[in-house]
Amino acid sequence: LFHKGKHMKPSEWAAWVGAVTGLASLCWNIYSKVSAGPKLRVTAYADMVQRPAPFGDPRFLRITVQNIGTEATTLTNCTLVSRASRWQRLLQWARVNEPLPEKHAVLNSYQGEQLPQATAPGSQWTALMQQDVDFGQWLDSGQLYCAIWHSFSQKPVAAKIIRTASPPSNRPV
Repeated sequence: LFHKGKHMKPSEWAAWVGAVTGLASLCWNIYSKVSAGPKLRVTAYADMVQRPAPFGDPRFLRITVQNIGTEATTLTNCTLVSRASRWQRLLQWARVNEPLPEKHAVLNSYQGEQLPQATAPGSQWTALMQQDVDFGQWLDSGQLYCAIWHSFSQKPVAAKIIRTASPPSNRPV
């Protein structure tokens, strides 16, 4: 291919340029196909407050879903999942027959656009749920996740629920 003292002919240069650009085009097509579609960014914050405060000054869970992908999708469901810790999952792997302590709940009473909800690229869906004592107990486990189901996937997009502040000790969460 490369010989000392010999130069490449213009036709050889053209063949190399064609091969390199063809390979680059193939790689770009693969990347664009793999990265195309909806991509959801889910955030969930617990113990949020509203100001001016509504009666009783309740705490809220705020869920935000942003479609940062290239195609629209439909958000179909929102669930809360209390997962087992990594240590418990490791122990489960060692003891095959014992079920993991997990809880699941569907979010159906909240403020915001009701699901199902179409989300175009660049759009956002927000929900605000008033917290109660049971939710506070789930939150205290430290392993509470919000899972968003959408029409483009068989699996949900999950995000750990972040506690923004410790709840006041003089009233329930």
